[in-house]
Amino acid sequence: MKGYLLIFVFTSFVIGHETLKEKIKWKQYSRLGTVFSESPQLGFSGYARLKRTTKFTFKDLRLFSHLYKNNTELKLRYKSSQRFLSYRSIYSFNTLYYEKNLILGVNLRYHINQGLGLIVNDNKQGNTTIESGIAFDNSDYLNTEQKTTYARSALSFDRNFRSISTKLEVDYFYQISEIFDNTNLSRLEFLNEFEWVFSKRLGLLMGLNWTMQKNRTSSSYFITISYKGPLSWVI
Repeated sequence: MKGYLLIFVFTSFVIGHETLKEKIKWKQYSRLGTVFSESPQLGFSGYARLKRTTKFTFKDLRLFSHLYKNNTELKLRYKSSQRFLSYRSIYSFNTLYYEKNLILGVNLRYHINQGLGLIVNDNKQGNTTIESGIAFDNSDYLNTEQKTTYARSALSFDRNFRSISTKLEVDYFYQISEIFDNTNLSRLEFLNEFEWVFSKRLGLLMGLNWTMQKNRTSSSYFITISYKGPLSWVI
C-alpha cells in the first residue's frame, strides 16, 4: 500500500497535466522555529511545502513536523484538486497522508479522503472554501491496528492585509464504521495561523494546532521564521 501511494503522488505531480495547454505556477514554502505543547514540552517546529497550480488544477505537497524530546508529531500530506466539470466554484479533491502522533497514541496512520469542495470566494484578499466527503484510514492506534471510515467536513479561510495574513482550517471526521473496544476515533482538527511579512519572502509566523478526540486532546503552539517564493519549474 505504501509503495502504491508514493507512485500515485509522483505521477500526479509529474504527468497529470498538459504543459502546452496550461499556464503552470509553482511555489515553495518553508519554516523553522520552536513549538510548545500542553505536556508541557518545548520542541522543534519544521514545515516544507510545494504548490503547483493551473487554471483548472491544484496540487499540494506538505510536510509538518513537531519534534519533542519524548514525543513526535509528523504528517506528510498530498492533495490534488480540479475544477468539477464546467463549474468554476466547485472542485473535486483527493487527499492522502501519513501521520505519526505519539501524544494521541497514533504510532502510524495511513489516511485517504475525497469529495467535493465549494469556493465561497477567491480574490487577492484571500479565499474561503467548504468541503464535504468521505474518509478512510488504517491506523496503529495504541498498538492496535484499526481500519476506520468517516464522514468528513472542512472549512478553510485565508485573509491578507498588507503585511499581515491569517489562516483558519477546521476538519471534522465523524466515524461511521463500527466502533471497537469503545474506541471512537471521531475527531476535530483545528489550525490557526497569523503571519507578519517583514520582507518580500520572509515572515514571522505564529499559530496553534489543536486536535480533539474522545478522552484525548493534543494542542501545540508554534512560532517560526517563514519563507515563500516562486519556482521556475515547467513540469
